[in-house]
Amino acid sequence: MKSYLIITPLLIALCSALAYYVGSGKFISQKKIIQQEEVSKLNHVLELIENRYVDSVKKEELIELTIKNMLAELDPHSAYISAVNTETENERLQGHFGGVGIRFIVLRDTLMVTNIIKGGPSDRAGLLASDRIIAVDDSVIAGVGLEIENVHKKLKGQSGSPVHLTVLREGLKKEIDITRGQIPLPSINAAYQITNDIGYIKIDNFSNKTGVEFAQELSKLKRKGMTKLILDLRHNGGGYMHTAVNVVDEFLPDGKLIVYTQGLHLEKNETFASAYGNFENNAVVVLINSSSASASEIVSGALQDNDRATIIGRRSFGKGLVQQPMTLEDGSEMRLTVSRYYTPTGRCIQKAYGDGIDYHSDIMERYENGELQELDSSHFDNLEQFTTPKGKIVYGGGGIMPDVFVPIDTTGSSLYLTSLLYSAAFRDFCFNYIDKNRRRLVFKDVETFNTNFKITETLLNDFTEFAEKEHDIPKVETEYLHSKERIKVNLKAEISTYLFDVSARSLINIPFDKDIQEALKQLK
Repeated sequence: MKSYLIITPLLIALCSALAYYVGSGKFISQKKIIQQEEVSKLNHVLELIENRYVDSVKKEELIELTIKNMLAELDPHSAYISAVNTETENERLQGHFGGVGIRFIVLRDTLMVTNIIKGGPSDRAGLLASDRIIAVDDSVIAGVGLEIENVHKKLKGQSGSPVHLTVLREGLKKEIDITRGQIPLPSINAAYQITNDIGYIKIDNFSNKTGVEFAQELSKLKRKGMTKLILDLRHNGGGYMHTAVNVVDEFLPDGKLIVYTQGLHLEKNETFASAYGNFENNAVVVLINSSSASASEIVSGALQDNDRATIIGRRSFGKGLVQQPMTLEDGSEMRLTVSRYYTPTGRCIQKAYGDGIDYHSDIMERYENGELQELDSSHFDNLEQFTTPKGKIVYGGGGIMPDVFVPIDTTGSSLYLTSLLYSAAFRDFCFNYIDKNRRRLVFKDVETFNTNFKITETLLNDFTEFAEKEHDIPKVETEYLHSKERIKVNLKAEISTYLFDVSARSLINIPFDKDIQEALKQLK
C-alpha cells in the first residue's frame, strides 16, 4: 500500500498542535529584551527599504513578515497571528462564536443547510435542514462561485446583530430574519454508553470549556450505570493546559502531581490534583495516536505516570512546549514558547527539533519506517527510562509510548477507497439521499438508527454510479470488493451525521474501530 493512502489523514489533525498557559504577568520578563541600538538598527533597515527599494512596499506587511520569521527561528510552535485572524484563530479555544447556528455544505454552487443547532438562532427563526440559502442580506450567493470562506464571513457576526436570509424550500422562496447568537463550539465530539458498564467520551480539543463539558458528560454516563471509561484523545491537537489539568483531576486523588512546567525565565511550577475527582476509583483506558499532541499528552502522560490508566494506540506526537498568548497593541497576538512541560515522573516528551530535522515530516517517517504497523522493541533502547510508583517503565524522548500498541488499521484499503475518501463523493451522495428521503427516515435517536438502518446493495450501486458520474471515480471491481465493508460503514456514518450531528459518526464506527475494540478487551 502506498504511503499516501495512510499518511494524509494523520497529518490533517496536526495543524492545531498547540498548548497554552493562561497565567499571570509574572511570565513577562522585566529585563529590557532588545537594546535601543538594536531597535534603531531594525527601524533604519525598514526606512531604507521603504525609501530606496526598486518597487513599492507596504511597511506594515514587512513588519508582520519580520515577526513571523523571527518566531519561526525559535521553535516549531512559537507563532504570530495578525489582528485580522486573531478572533477566528481563538474561536475553538474559547468554545463559541457569533453566528446563526447551522451546519452546511456547498453543493452545485448552492449553500445547502444540513443541520440546525437545536435552540439556536436559526432554529428559533424557522430555518430547516435542506433549505437552500440563495442570498444573505442584499448579496446573492447562489450560482456565483461560492467559497466557504465568504460564507463564514457573511453568516458570522456579533451576537445580537441581525441578518436577513433568502432561502428556497421545496422550490418556494422564503424570507427569514435571524438575530445572531452565541454559538457553542463543543470540544466533546461524542459521549456514548457502549455497554451497560463501559462509557466512551471523545475530546476533539481542549478549549476553555472542556473541563465543564467533560464533567457534565462524565456525570451523565455515570447516572446511566457507567463504571469504566474509554477516553478518546486521538487526533486531538491540544489547546489550553489548564483544561487538560481539569480533565486529569477527575481521575486522580487529592495531592497527586499532574504536570509541571519549567523554563529559562520561569521557576518550576507544579500542578496537583484536588479532592474533587468524580471518577477516581474506576477503570480508565485512554486512546492516543500520532496526532494526539500537547494537552492530550499532558492527560495521557499524567494518567500513565500515576498508574491510573492504560494507554492504548500508537506513539503520540511529542509536543512538550508551552505557549503563552500575548496580545500586542494592534490586536494581533504572539504565542511565545515560555516553558516546557513535564509529566509526573519527570519526562519532557517534546520531540527533537532544530537544524537538520524536518520536524513536520516526522509522522510520515513513522509510517515509512514501519512504526505505525508494528512495535519494534529496539526503538526503546535509545530512549530515557522513567519508573512509575508501581514500578512500570515509561519512556521519554518524543511522545507518549502506549502501554498497549495497536497497529494502524489498513483493513479494506485500496486506491479506489482512497479516491472516494479524498473526494466529496460520500458527502454529496449522502446529502442528496437525505434530501430526498428525510421525511421517511425518522428515528428516535442515533442508537435506534444504528440498529435498524441498513446499507442495501441498491444503495451501494447507486453510490458507485454517482461517484463515477459526478466525481469521475470509476468503479474498479476487485478494489471495490476488497473495500466494500469500509464503503458501507462510511456511507452509514455520513448519513447519520445529516440525520443527527457529527457525533453520530463515532457510534457507527465503534464495531469497526480496532483501537476501541482493544480498549473494550482490556476493560472486560
